[in-house]
Amino acid sequence: MLEKLREKNSALEILPVESSEFEVYGMVHPEVVMPGMKEFVQTHRPDKEELYIPCEEKLMNMEESRFFKENLFGQVDCQIGYYYGRGTKLNAVEYHKCSEVLVLFEPAVLVLGSVWDIKDYKLDSSVMKLFYVPADTCVELYATTLHFSPLMVTQKGISQVVVQAAGTNTPLLTERTKRLRTDQYLLERNKWVLAHKEYVKTLGEGAYEGIIGENIALSPLD
Repeated sequence: MLEKLREKNSALEILPVESSEFEVYGMVHPEVVMPGMKEFVQTHRPDKEELYIPCEEKLMNMEESRFFKENLFGQVDCQIGYYYGRGTKLNAVEYHKCSEVLVLFEPAVLVLGSVWDIKDYKLDSSVMKLFYVPADTCVELYATTLHFSPLMVTQKGISQVVVQAAGTNTPLLTERTKRLRTDQYLLERNKWVLAHKEYVKTLGEGAYEGIIGENIALSPLD
């Protein structure tokens, strides 16, 4: 599938997630297999282009959740949610002060960078790297990794489990006070976002236009 995707997107360099170049951004956890969570997520597929639930109690209460609660997050509070999407463009990047763990149930492409790629509070999209992730793969993205919604590889779109520190990607508890320059792109709790000009209005009030250059786009397979 990766070769077909490369043929259709000849202008893009798409690397396998198993490549050594991925190691600065995260790691793959082949031990993590989530049949129960996969069944739940794929049987709750919505009739909309995108849906994100930061914390789902039914996932939190599954026996499989122990992989995240006891192992990957080292027995500190985490939340287990899920996401559906049909994205084909970069649109924005975000980072958190914790790892983000994804279990992708369809093949996807992750567009990734590092926080040190942000220069003078702007990010040039040309530094971003693309990685192909096969279906049913668990990927951990480090706190220093810039990322956003995975790009779909097939017309089926994307469904995935998303695990983060508790409270991440939820509304701010207090009004944002800009004491630090980075506060300008603090959009939600533990969520710093830089958006491309094509997408900044979609994110709504308070979104920061911080990506310069091309809004990287992927053509999915038919």
